[in-house]
Parts: sequence; C-alpha cells; structure tokens
Amino acid sequence: MFDKVSHFLIKTLLFIFLLLLAVFLFRESEKTGYAVFADRPYDSSPAATESVITVREKEPLLDIAKDLERSGIVKNAYITAMAFRSMEGYDQIVPGEYIMKASMKPSEILKMLIHEEEEE
Repeated sequence: MFDKVSHFLIKTLLFIFLLLLAVFLFRESEKTGYAVFADRPYDSSPAATESVITVREKEPLLDIAKDLERSGIVKNAYITAMAFRSMEGYDQIVPGEYIMKASMKPSEILKMLIHEEEEE
C-alpha cells in the first residue's frame, strides 16, 4: 500500500515539476522573442550614454554587438545580434567609426551602420 502511494506521489510531483519547467521555459522564450523584435532603445532618457563605435572590415555581427554592449549602447549583445540578423541589410554593414547613443533603437543603429540615410 505504501509503495503504491509513494509511486503515485513521486509521479505527481514529477509531473508538476515538468509542467512548471515548461511554463518557465515558455515565459523565458517569450521575453527573448519580445526583446529581439520589440525594437526598443536601451535607454530612452535625454542623457543617454553616447559612445564612438569602430567597425572593422568583415567584423562579425556578434563582435559589433559586443562592442555596443561594452559601450553601454545596448543591454545584451546576443539579443542585439539576433535583432540585427532579423532585419534587412544586416550583411551590408560599412566599416568605419560611428557615434551612437543608448537612446537609439536597434533598427536605427543598423540603419546608421549600413548608411541607409544617405541613400534615400
């Protein structure tokens, strides 16, 4: 009798644990997806951090995003790299030095990096 009750209890607790784990993973993936596609600035205050970013020839997208994170322009380099990758023109980044602010959206940063404003 005790054996049946303990098996039932263990199975129930395992099921509850797996259900809570699934809910937790779903919420975390939702937050990540929102962070990638929301296109929101890191700091929208008027006194946002401003920094000079140098992009080298054929520099990987993640390295550019890590430079932006170190400078305080973006919060998370990996989320920023995924956001850039989801936008059109991410493969046309032009090397050079850029002055950027933390109040810029990822889409604005990418437009600056590909010199889209000059072409319009």
